[in-house]
Amino acid sequence: MKNSPIILSILFLFATMFCAFQSVAAPIPKDKAAEIASYTATMIIAGRGVVAKNQDLINDPNKGNKGFTPEYVEKQMLESFKKITGKDISDLDPEVQKVLKEVIDAAKLSVKMNQARINQKGKGFKMYIPAVFGRETGQILKAKTDIAIKQTTFKYRNAYNQPDAFEKKVLKMFENPDYPMGKGYGAIENGRYRYLKPIYIRQACLKCHGEPKGALDISRHKKEGYKLGQLRGAISVSFPVK
Repeated sequence: MKNSPIILSILFLFATMFCAFQSVAAPIPKDKAAEIASYTATMIIAGRGVVAKNQDLINDPNKGNKGFTPEYVEKQMLESFKKITGKDISDLDPEVQKVLKEVIDAAKLSVKMNQARINQKGKGFKMYIPAVFGRETGQILKAKTDIAIKQTTFKYRNAYNQPDAFEKKVLKMFENPDYPMGKGYGAIENGRYRYLKPIYIRQACLKCHGEPKGALDISRHKKEGYKLGQLRGAISVSFPVK
């Protein structure tokens, strides 16, 4: 009962409602928008990578307490972020730091809310995967700051990840062989800065998204047949600007 999806959903609802009353971010200055969006997307990518790398641990039915705590995830996210960017967040602009700390706090809350099922002994697949981590982190962050984050792709598994018109346009740009690999794209649209950062298939992704195409992965979804290094989609970031 304690791991019921309904109970977890109720807890998540209360958590996001609580966050919504804690703070509402002011619009971000336009001259900071590109930097903040890029680093925010990178931090989400780092967090998703932490979950992916620890998937076998999370799903280990023979182990109870996994040690996959909010504090552990925060440490791993910061290390991964530094490895990707070459920068410690303490070296960044204070306004950038503030947003990244909000992202980390949202990620930690997601991990905290899922401790019961992560640590459930005797059960294999816990349904806590990078996509779930990313979606919950994005929902918590949006409720607290009005910064919207999601993963989007043409080959989406969940309607939540379906690209809108702007995202479709940018994803098509990313698919162009002449577009620089890894380069993000941002623009102001209806008073919000919208940014997409491409994400590519890494080794940890292949278990669920690799070959053989059509085979069922651990979550009972059909594998897409991706190969290492192929474009998977993008992290989409959006927030109001002034």
